[in-house]
Amino acid sequence: MRKIDIFNHIFPKPFYDKMMEVAGQHKDIGKRVRNIPVLVDLDERFRVMDEFGDYVQVLSLASPPLEVIAEADRSPELARIANDGMAELCAKHPERFCGFTASLPMNNPDAALSEINRVVKDLGANGVQMFTNVNGKPLDAPEFQPLFDAMAQHDLPTWIHPARGANFADYLTEDRSEYEIWWTFGWPYETSAMMARLVFSGLFDRNP
Repeated sequence: MRKIDIFNHIFPKPFYDKMMEVAGQHKDIGKRVRNIPVLVDLDERFRVMDEFGDYVQVLSLASPPLEVIAEADRSPELARIANDGMAELCAKHPERFCGFTASLPMNNPDAALSEINRVVKDLGANGVQMFTNVNGKPLDAPEFQPLFDAMAQHDLPTWIHPARGANFADYLTEDRSEYEIWWTFGWPYETSAMMARLVFSGLFDRNP
């Protein structure tokens, strides 16, 4: 029986090259993902995938979020490069990649809304990926509501990935998190807080 893995991170090569040009020295999760071969090397990725038999992936861009590595005037370009790259991989390797989740320039909500419509209508994206906050701003902020409305109108899902860096201290008396707590405990907290905010803000009542 075919196994479909719906949350697999990748860096399409054109995007990876652009990311390294824009933010090659990014710290925390950016530093970690730069050294994971399967995120960029397709031969290595296929070698690992072959270990799981009849197995296909739905692709999504790896961390860090676009809005973390690029300002609002540059993040839309990165989103287009990433989404075009994932769509191309799916077209070239349908036996490996059965779909993709598009990335959005969340620090530019107008551009993000345009990108939603483009990736759904022109690229056939299976949904979009957001992160649990946008440079520290919660997803229930008013400027992000149109994005959720658009996804509801398209009747497609939104993938949510946790986002929190070591600069989010564990205690108010400190400047940074220690012992990898920023993600080992911080990411589950981020996810829980994000979902609670979306529920209590009425998002699911507005978009059932």
